[in-house]
Amino acid sequence: MQTLLEETRRSTLIFVASGESTKSTYFYGLRRMREPVSRAKSGVQGKVADVFNARSRHAESLNELHAFRILLATARADAWQEQPCVLEYHQGEKIHRYTPDLLVVWGARHEVVEIKADAEADLPENQARFTLIRALLTEHGYHFRLWKKSEICAEPRLANAGLILRYRSVDIPAVDRERIRRAFSQTPEIRLHTFRETPGITVQSVLRLVLEGALHIDWWEPLTLHSCVSITPIGRQVWPCPVPESYSVKETLCRCML
Repeated sequence: MQTLLEETRRSTLIFVASGESTKSTYFYGLRRMREPVSRAKSGVQGKVADVFNARSRHAESLNELHAFRILLATARADAWQEQPCVLEYHQGEKIHRYTPDLLVVWGARHEVVEIKADAEADLPENQARFTLIRALLTEHGYHFRLWKKSEICAEPRLANAGLILRYRSVDIPAVDRERIRRAFSQTPEIRLHTFRETPGITVQSVLRLVLEGALHIDWWEPLTLHSCVSITPIGRQVWPCPVPESYSVKETLCRCML
């Protein structure tokens, strides 16, 4: 086990990586700073299967469980990790340790995320603490985000994420991917019910490609058979659903074939 330190004049950021890691790649080999602990007598609230990374994500609260589902369904992040690090800092004569809930990575953008109930997030003492933590993390090159329960559980995105995740284990044969690619080469958007009438293409395969980020739905409209599926993002783009600066139709269609 390898411990990685990054220091600034006011704080130390500590990561723990498994195996060999380097500064440019260790986000892909990070370990939790500690074992999951329960915030209720019943134990850890649950696990979410992350088939893309062949592992389970351990949630310590219902808010985290919902947050992990949103991340898996919508974020298309390069990497993310629960309990990713510890920030040690001095305040007065005391040493404080802060362990965030998540680290989410898109390319060069690294976001440290704290998940909180709205009432807790709005407490003046927490606001002051998070302002300091944000400033310290900025010195290390990280962005800080306070992700509230009301944002995580906003509907219909949460329900849509749960529905889409049912298809995370669907296997799409190469021939089916090619049929879907050809269908979208004729038009950028297709109603989901159309695929029920298209030989060789299943709704399940199309929704699996939404999870991969090759196709897109409007997360803020209830998902039904009348929903549009598009080769570019549609609807409101709300974190953690980053909007690329531009989408090439040709590049998107090629992704359907991967």
